[in-house]
Amino acid sequence: MPASRFGFQVFLSLVLLGGALMVFSPSVAEFLLFQPSRGDPGVPPVLQGVAGRNIVLTTADGIDIHAWWYEVEGDGPGPVPSVLFFHGNAGDISHRTPIAEGLLREGLSVLLLEYRGYGGSGGKPSEKGFFQDALAGWTFLLEQEGDPARIVIFGRSMGAAVAARLAANQAPGGLVLESAFTSLKAIGRSVYPFLPAFLFSRLEGRFATRDWAGRVDAPLLVIHGAEDELVPLAMGREVLDAGRGPKEWLAVPRAGHNDVFWVGGSEYFRRIGDFARENEGGGPRD
Repeated sequence: MPASRFGFQVFLSLVLLGGALMVFSPSVAEFLLFQPSRGDPGVPPVLQGVAGRNIVLTTADGIDIHAWWYEVEGDGPGPVPSVLFFHGNAGDISHRTPIAEGLLREGLSVLLLEYRGYGGSGGKPSEKGFFQDALAGWTFLLEQEGDPARIVIFGRSMGAAVAARLAANQAPGGLVLESAFTSLKAIGRSVYPFLPAFLFSRLEGRFATRDWAGRVDAPLLVIHGAEDELVPLAMGREVLDAGRGPKEWLAVPRAGHNDVFWVGGSEYFRRIGDFARENEGGGPRD
């Protein structure tokens, strides 16, 4: 094939892609963003000696979603702090057991929430729907804890936007955001810099982590891989700067987008554990 003809076909493909983004950008963006694993993830494994419970939560709009609940028995008279965890755009909760294990090691109870359209949960993925899922998880944990200040909301990547929106509408003891992009529009422009900026204009406000973080008064811990190849480190800083309450920053050296907890190791989990304990009134561990 002549080079000129090949070049024209590439150009035509980009024009067609640009046209699709311009006309159907929200639908196209969601198709590219949501990469769920489907099917029942199975029985929750025992982690750190804690047996997980598979629970079903019904959202306000009538969707049944699944979650794995790991409850730690505390030494004191009351319950220990709980973490409500929202994962990224791919896979399902079964892929997040190393996160749960590390948090359990820190003495924190953990609810791994599954989004609609992911794993064994019903429904179809959507930003609006994810917020309903998040509310269902929050309601469940509030019933367990009895005090919103004992709940830390934790989201990573796409889940950071879900977590920030929930925290902006509730009163958690703290908010942890990891590998967070500022908005879907901004990350789209970063990942696809060859496309004209105006094509992403219709994505304004979608998964807008920075905007939601700007409405959060709770203590905020932002974690980012120092060598994140997908979400620029500067975006994490922007999300941090947006928070209105006390703020902490943790850049994990040599970590990329998906290996922050692996690279960070025990110190990564220790930092989250201390953050949770300090902000629920228990103080740091000796």
